[in-house]
Formats: sequence, structure tokens, C-alpha cells
Amino acid sequence: MTDPLQHLDFDALIERSLTEPAAVDELERRHLTETAILVVDFSEMVRRAPAHGIVTALARARAVMDAIKPAVTAHGGQVVSPLADALLATLPSPADALHAALDGQQALRQRHPDSPCTLSTGIGLGFGKCLLVAEAGIFGEAVSRARVLGGDTALPGEILVTEAFLAGLGAVPNGIGSFRARHDRIHTTGFRFHQIRDYRA
Repeated sequence: MTDPLQHLDFDALIERSLTEPAAVDELERRHLTETAILVVDFSEMVRRAPAHGIVTALARARAVMDAIKPAVTAHGGQVVSPLADALLATLPSPADALHAALDGQQALRQRHPDSPCTLSTGIGLGFGKCLLVAEAGIFGEAVSRARVLGGDTALPGEILVTEAFLAGLGAVPNGIGSFRARHDRIHTTGFRFHQIRDYRA
């Protein structure tokens, strides 16, 4: 006998999941995946728009995206949500996400060597099980925490990662350092995280 839930779309399954455990199982069967998350936030550029002009802010955000997106693609990733003030991407593994973040920042410095401050932006990285739905986006703790790190916490030029990301990464690549964030910064986010530093020449 055919399972009637198999014919329901995402919205219908979400509605049923409030009362039907089988709908939860079907959603997870279709959409649950373990993935690395990369979030680049441009909101600070947007907030500074009154001082520099909205066109300048948009041009700076576009320059950051143009540097980060090829790095994401080169490491097997996919941009899920290119927004006006943020970019969210999924990547196969924490190692892929870390290298995409490092390569993206390096590409930005190389393309715009005279604008290191105005084009600097923070990056947040997370890892874990998420619901990835083509028509609705991506959901999960890994996404929420990466957004907090990339959007609300990271200073320009910083790469911040969750503890789950660091555990999934395992060994940190040669020339890369990892440091637990200060207590006052952890208190602000409500969860522990680490800062990545690139010591390569």
C-alpha cells in the first residue's frame, strides 16, 4: 500500500508534523542532511550606507560576494541564499568550508589590495544536520549558529567557527591556528565558539 505522505509537498508535511510523527519521519527522510555552513554578512556595510551612499555599500557587498562565491564553488559548495546583506552557502565538509573561507578572504585581499578595511567582512562557519529544502531554504542549529557568528559576532576579517564545526574538522591545517573565544564574547552568543587565524605567508 502506498504511503499517502509520499505525495505531500513540504508545506503540507510541515503542517502535519505538528501532530503526526510519521510526517516528521518523511521530512527527515527527504531533506535531512549533514552539511557545513558558511555565512558571510554584509550588514555592517549596509549600516554604513548613510555615510558613504547606498551605491557604494552595494558595490562593496558585491565585491565581497564576487570573491567568496568562486571559492565556495571551487570547494564543492553551493550558495543557498544570496541576500542583500548576507550570503549563506552549504559545503560538503568542514574542511571544504574552512578552505572556501580562507581562499575567499585571500582572493578579496588580492583583488582589492588598497581597500583592506572597507571590504573586510566577518565569516561564520557551522556544521551539523540540517533540513535542506530547495523551495524553502535550509534550517537547523548549525545554520542559526553560523548566522550568529557571521552576522552578529565576527569582526571584519575574522573567521569564527562553532565547536561542532571544529570537532568535524579534526586536525587544523598547517599554518592555521584555532583559539577559543574570550568569555565575554561567548557570553554574548550563548554558546562556545573558536576563532580561526591564517598564519600562512
